[in-house]
Amino acid sequence: MSAHQLHRTIGVTYKTAWFMFHRIREAMKEDTSSSGPLGGEGKTVEADETYYGQVDNPRKTRTDGTPFKRSKRGRGPANKRAVVSLVERGGSVRSFHVKHATKASVREILVKNASRKSKLYTDESKLYTETGKEFAKHRTVHHASGEYVRGDVHSNTIENYFSVFKRGMRGIYQHCGEAHLQRYLTEFDFRYNRRSKLGFTDDDRHNELLKMIAGKRLTYRRPDQASFA
Repeated sequence: MSAHQLHRTIGVTYKTAWFMFHRIREAMKEDTSSSGPLGGEGKTVEADETYYGQVDNPRKTRTDGTPFKRSKRGRGPANKRAVVSLVERGGSVRSFHVKHATKASVREILVKNASRKSKLYTDESKLYTETGKEFAKHRTVHHASGEYVRGDVHSNTIENYFSVFKRGMRGIYQHCGEAHLQRYLTEFDFRYNRRSKLGFTDDDRHNELLKMIAGKRLTYRRPDQASFA
């Protein structure tokens, strides 16, 4: 539910409800150092990027200095917040809000969070061309030409995750400041990684979250801070 709904339901101020939710999201952060990388020998990792919401400080030119051209359909990455996600088929997802989705930033995420023994499946984006060579196998589908599945090669798993994330953001939270986007991604990652299909119940999710609270603290000032907001 939204912070507005919580403040009405339990009779606290909106500020209190908002801060409560962010502390819960902070607790949802995964310890990736102990869980290890996604994938492994014989396993498949899908990677993709998406864009959600306008950046707080929009640029008027591209990184090469040329001006942005407005898309007729109003779509595309220009001045939008970039999100890069990896998902292990039948397993977990990890999502990252990055300042810019570039070959360098995408490679850093991939090599730190996915085993290079994995098969890597992506779309035709050039962001993955070189880094894909570092994995056991790299296969792509060509979305621009209408190809979405070729045998077991597809990125539908991560596309479905993005769909759930965007429907939840638009339907429940409606607005999200750029400084807070990573915490919302953390929440949706936590939900996905403990979904019913993996055998988790509501009690399991509750107990897992209580365990993850230990050693974490969030002050009110920190939710407004982000290194690139």
